[in-house]
Amino acid sequence: MKKVIYGIGGFFGLLIIVLILALVFAGSFLTNEFLVKQIESAINVRANVEKVNINLFSALSSIEVEGIQLTYRDEVADKGTPLPDRKPLKSSVISIGKADIKLSLIGILQKKFELKKLLISEPKVSFIMFENGGNNLTTLFKAPALVNGEPNPALTPEALAERKKEAEEEREAAKNEPSEPFSAKDIPVAIQMGVVGAEKGDIQVTMKKTGQVIKIQNLNFKLSDIDIDGTNLASHNHVGVEFNSDVTIIGKNKQEAAKFLLDTDGDLQPFIEKSGLVNPSVVYNVKMKEDSFLSGFAAFDAISGELPLLNQAGLKLDKLKEKSILKKDVKFKVAYSDGKVTFLDEPTFPSKNYDLQIEKGSFLVVTTNYHEMKMGILYDEDESKKSIGGVDAKIKDATKGQGDPKELRNKVLGNLIKDDRLFIPFKTTGDLRNPNVTLGVEIGSLTDLLGSAVKGAIKGKIGEELKKIPGGDALKKFGF
Repeated sequence: MKKVIYGIGGFFGLLIIVLILALVFAGSFLTNEFLVKQIESAINVRANVEKVNINLFSALSSIEVEGIQLTYRDEVADKGTPLPDRKPLKSSVISIGKADIKLSLIGILQKKFELKKLLISEPKVSFIMFENGGNNLTTLFKAPALVNGEPNPALTPEALAERKKEAEEEREAAKNEPSEPFSAKDIPVAIQMGVVGAEKGDIQVTMKKTGQVIKIQNLNFKLSDIDIDGTNLASHNHVGVEFNSDVTIIGKNKQEAAKFLLDTDGDLQPFIEKSGLVNPSVVYNVKMKEDSFLSGFAAFDAISGELPLLNQAGLKLDKLKEKSILKKDVKFKVAYSDGKVTFLDEPTFPSKNYDLQIEKGSFLVVTTNYHEMKMGILYDEDESKKSIGGVDAKIKDATKGQGDPKELRNKVLGNLIKDDRLFIPFKTTGDLRNPNVTLGVEIGSLTDLLGSAVKGAIKGKIGEELKKIPGGDALKKFGF
């Protein structure tokens, strides 16, 4: 997976470097034919570029590249067939609608890198994870065996030996030099950028082993107002972040299991002011939008299995297994550091069936799916009243109207009632796909709970009946 990420990053890096060099050196050589040759010489794909637009005669020089397509390599790419002689690609594995770059050449002369815009529009990626752990993208980012009909000079035994020798020399040189972490001081020029990122993206991940599909649609990821100067971090140490997307999870049964409509933004300080080291922690403002939904959360299935005693009491939990749609936008803050996402406040997600509350400090490690989260489910008000009312009716009938059913019921159900609604606190840990779930309250034998509560709440004739609790006959009157 890391190799794929590095490969995709390398492709975009190559594209960006070529575009910037074209701007700096007048761009007369930059054509769609030239770009295709560069891409097909570097990675194992067949490529296509529809159009290149260059503007060098304004305050901001700019290049637009339209219609970039990458697909599996074929004989056409191996031979280096000229673009006019190629048939159009019917489909692609990776495509980009447009790459737009705007750069200030005057800034470079003043030792300032002023990139006003680097925006990739409509990127589309189809990612398939095979049952053996491989994927469909790995092969794309290897060096091609043939370039322009000839063996790739970068793969000859001599070239490979030279690369191996250079790598060994770099490792030896690194041993003799003090190892220091990257810091703002290592950036040779001040950096000012307007907008860098991608918009209107569409990524599909298909997992062959489980049959699941994850769709990331309407993806917008942008870094803005980038201002970094290693010599003056007090005044120049800012990056704005925006991430918006619709994430849909489709199960093996081809049904949508969840959809998250996300708007996220943050103001980052990429470096620690005093030390200049990279700041490992980032705080994001997140908005989960109305109509997001969840269906079949593994932790809820575990809760349903752990509360058979509540079902005996007439407190049904069937709604936990139903599709739950968010009734309104919910805003909250999270911190991100080294793959770990931590909740910094305590958001409540209201839905038709229940309100889900997440406690501050709950976290998820996105790289491993490990999590530790304390949550609470506040059940639907009407359903709670119906279920709790049913228990009260049973108590009232069994006690023949003596005593306070609510008082007894509260002693029986304890912390499972909050503001006249059923409340289920729980903790979920381990792998998010197969979590370990424990309840946040003690629920012993319903018989024991009733016995303890009734003894302290009811007197008279009912007290006489409760003396028979060890035999259990009196409890039959409660309907349990």
